[in-house]
Amino acid sequence: MSTFTAINPRDGAPVGPEFPEATPADISAAAARAAAAFERWRRVPPKERAKALRAAANALADARDEIIATVDLEAALGDARINSELARTIGQLHAFGDLLDEGAYVEAIIDRANPAATPPRPELRRMLQPLGPVAVFTPSNFPLAYGVAGGDTASALAAGCPVLVKGHPSQPATSELCARIVRAALAQTAGGADVLQLVHGRTPDTGRGVVTAPEITAVGFTGSVAAGRALFDVAAARPEPIPFYGELGSLNPLFIGPGALTERGADIAAGLSASISMGAGQFCTKPGLVFVPDSDAGRDFVTMLAARLDAAPAGVLLNENIKHLLANKMQATLLVPGSKCATRRDWPPDRGFHVVPSLFVTDDATFAAFPELREEHFGPVSIVILCAPDRMPALATQLGGHLTGTVHAAPGDAAWAAPLADALAQHVGRLIWNGYPTGVTVVPAMQHGGPYPSSTSSLHSAVGTTAIRRFLRPVAYQNVPDAMLPPELQAANPMGIERLVNGRRTYDAL
Repeated sequence: MSTFTAINPRDGAPVGPEFPEATPADISAAAARAAAAFERWRRVPPKERAKALRAAANALADARDEIIATVDLEAALGDARINSELARTIGQLHAFGDLLDEGAYVEAIIDRANPAATPPRPELRRMLQPLGPVAVFTPSNFPLAYGVAGGDTASALAAGCPVLVKGHPSQPATSELCARIVRAALAQTAGGADVLQLVHGRTPDTGRGVVTAPEITAVGFTGSVAAGRALFDVAAARPEPIPFYGELGSLNPLFIGPGALTERGADIAAGLSASISMGAGQFCTKPGLVFVPDSDAGRDFVTMLAARLDAAPAGVLLNENIKHLLANKMQATLLVPGSKCATRRDWPPDRGFHVVPSLFVTDDATFAAFPELREEHFGPVSIVILCAPDRMPALATQLGGHLTGTVHAAPGDAAWAAPLADALAQHVGRLIWNGYPTGVTVVPAMQHGGPYPSSTSSLHSAVGTTAIRRFLRPVAYQNVPDAMLPPELQAANPMGIERLVNGRRTYDAL
């Protein structure tokens, strides 16, 4: 049996026990258990599912010390960051519990029969129902918030879908611990432990096996463009294709107007350097491209930003593969004629996967001519493009899809900023004004997912309670007797939820 061991990013040494690579038989058995659990879980009333999610959240909170120690050993994130991420993970589970208690997420719609209409109109009642077992692929950069008990799992379980998690090979002990905690909590609820399954693996065959398991009805994925696109194609090529909700790569372009540069260039440099270096640049919303006016003030800004990054502490990358890929990307960027490195430090020579922030600078002609400058550097690296402000709206339309786009503008920049913001909004999932993209607030209004390649479906968010919509499908009932309808659609409205009846939102019975 093939096995693997996690590596401590701080010193590059193996840590923890060996974990087995899932075999095809392991994957098949886990998927079968998830399918069996679905027949029970989809019938559990939403308020009971809410209790199960809260039980899982409370169990994670009770195991805080063990979770923090395990995550830090495998991911080297430090107590403060892990505590914050654990709080977000727990909060997400509670938020979906609240959504289930409120009940309107099923989008119940009722159009009453009208025999007098031409043609006569039947009675139609429509609502969202769970898809079936969902596969979740966890990333290395958020081992808790996007991990075994993270947002994809929470939203799928809330929808009534059991989850088969393919844990990230960089943090197998973290995945195993969280799965054990959550399964134990769910075992005491109406869901039962089997609504959550976990398999380990580091080979592409394991991922393909999970996606092709016939019981799986949808996939939630967070990771690289290459891996995500490969699995997306596998999902589409199945005899019965399934939706693949992938969060892939994003450059998160940031544009600075002339007025903003003059009024608060130093403040922007301070905020931007923190955003670039946060989490060793391994946040999906790290600003990887910065467009600055080609002027003396713009060049002074580059000097300030580089100095701040040179003064920032070294970080730790999550695994050796990330370090290797980042080094190759940086070398390719250095070889581009017209591109130069504005920062001065070399990476630390220590063992492990240590890194310091880096800043490259180029002009818009070079940026347009060399596609490699438009590829993500996953780490604390950003590229500044010096260009005329009136060129920025056109450049915004040529960047492809991103999770975020940011505009820094002063009141005097209004004429420049309006067309830029309009152009940028067509290519991002979240438009930010005078801020920084790192930091994703988990609320219903959040949109975390933009046009490809930032995600494979810009119709949905991977963050916030609207993420539940990915794992639900609409079913309409025509002239079905009231007693045979789901409670959400019955005439008496026994669930007490808001419904759209003949075009009017109401909580009333029919």
